[in-house]
Amino acid sequence: MYVLLFLTVVAILLIAGWFLMKKLDCFLEENHPEQESESQFGENTLRIGLSNPFVSDNVADILERYSQIYTDISARIFYGNEKDLIKEFAVHKLDVVFLPENMDLPIDMCYNVKKVFMSYTPVMMKYGGLPIEPIVDGTVVQKILYRKEPKASSANRFVECIQEEAAVSRL
Repeated sequence: MYVLLFLTVVAILLIAGWFLMKKLDCFLEENHPEQESESQFGENTLRIGLSNPFVSDNVADILERYSQIYTDISARIFYGNEKDLIKEFAVHKLDVVFLPENMDLPIDMCYNVKKVFMSYTPVMMKYGGLPIEPIVDGTVVQKILYRKEPKASSANRFVECIQEEAAVSRL
């Protein structure tokens, strides 16, 4: 009698375990792209958001210098309107955001702000290779938004490179 009860309990546990494993497999397959993107853009990735593509050349110069100093960190650059950039920054999908000087910033978030002068540069069209040139040559003031984090964070180190670059260009 006890043997039959024991075998029944074991069979029920095996069937329940099999169903649970099937559910777990389905869950993991559905979330695989999210896990892959998290590993692809993990801690060693600096995610930068731009609202003005004409300053991208300056950002590329700073990134080149940054990548020579910090070789273990990769960078991704995203472009969008100001509200979308702030929203993505708020949910930790961006580490550093470049915004126009006159942009109103939300007061309910913890962040640091720096202002930098960046020069306009032409942008090349993807198809056709035609340059899109700014009407006015010169510089534009951009606000840099980054999180209040420990000094060793990649965003803080990137902003330090920007400040060093600005100090060198003033000389």
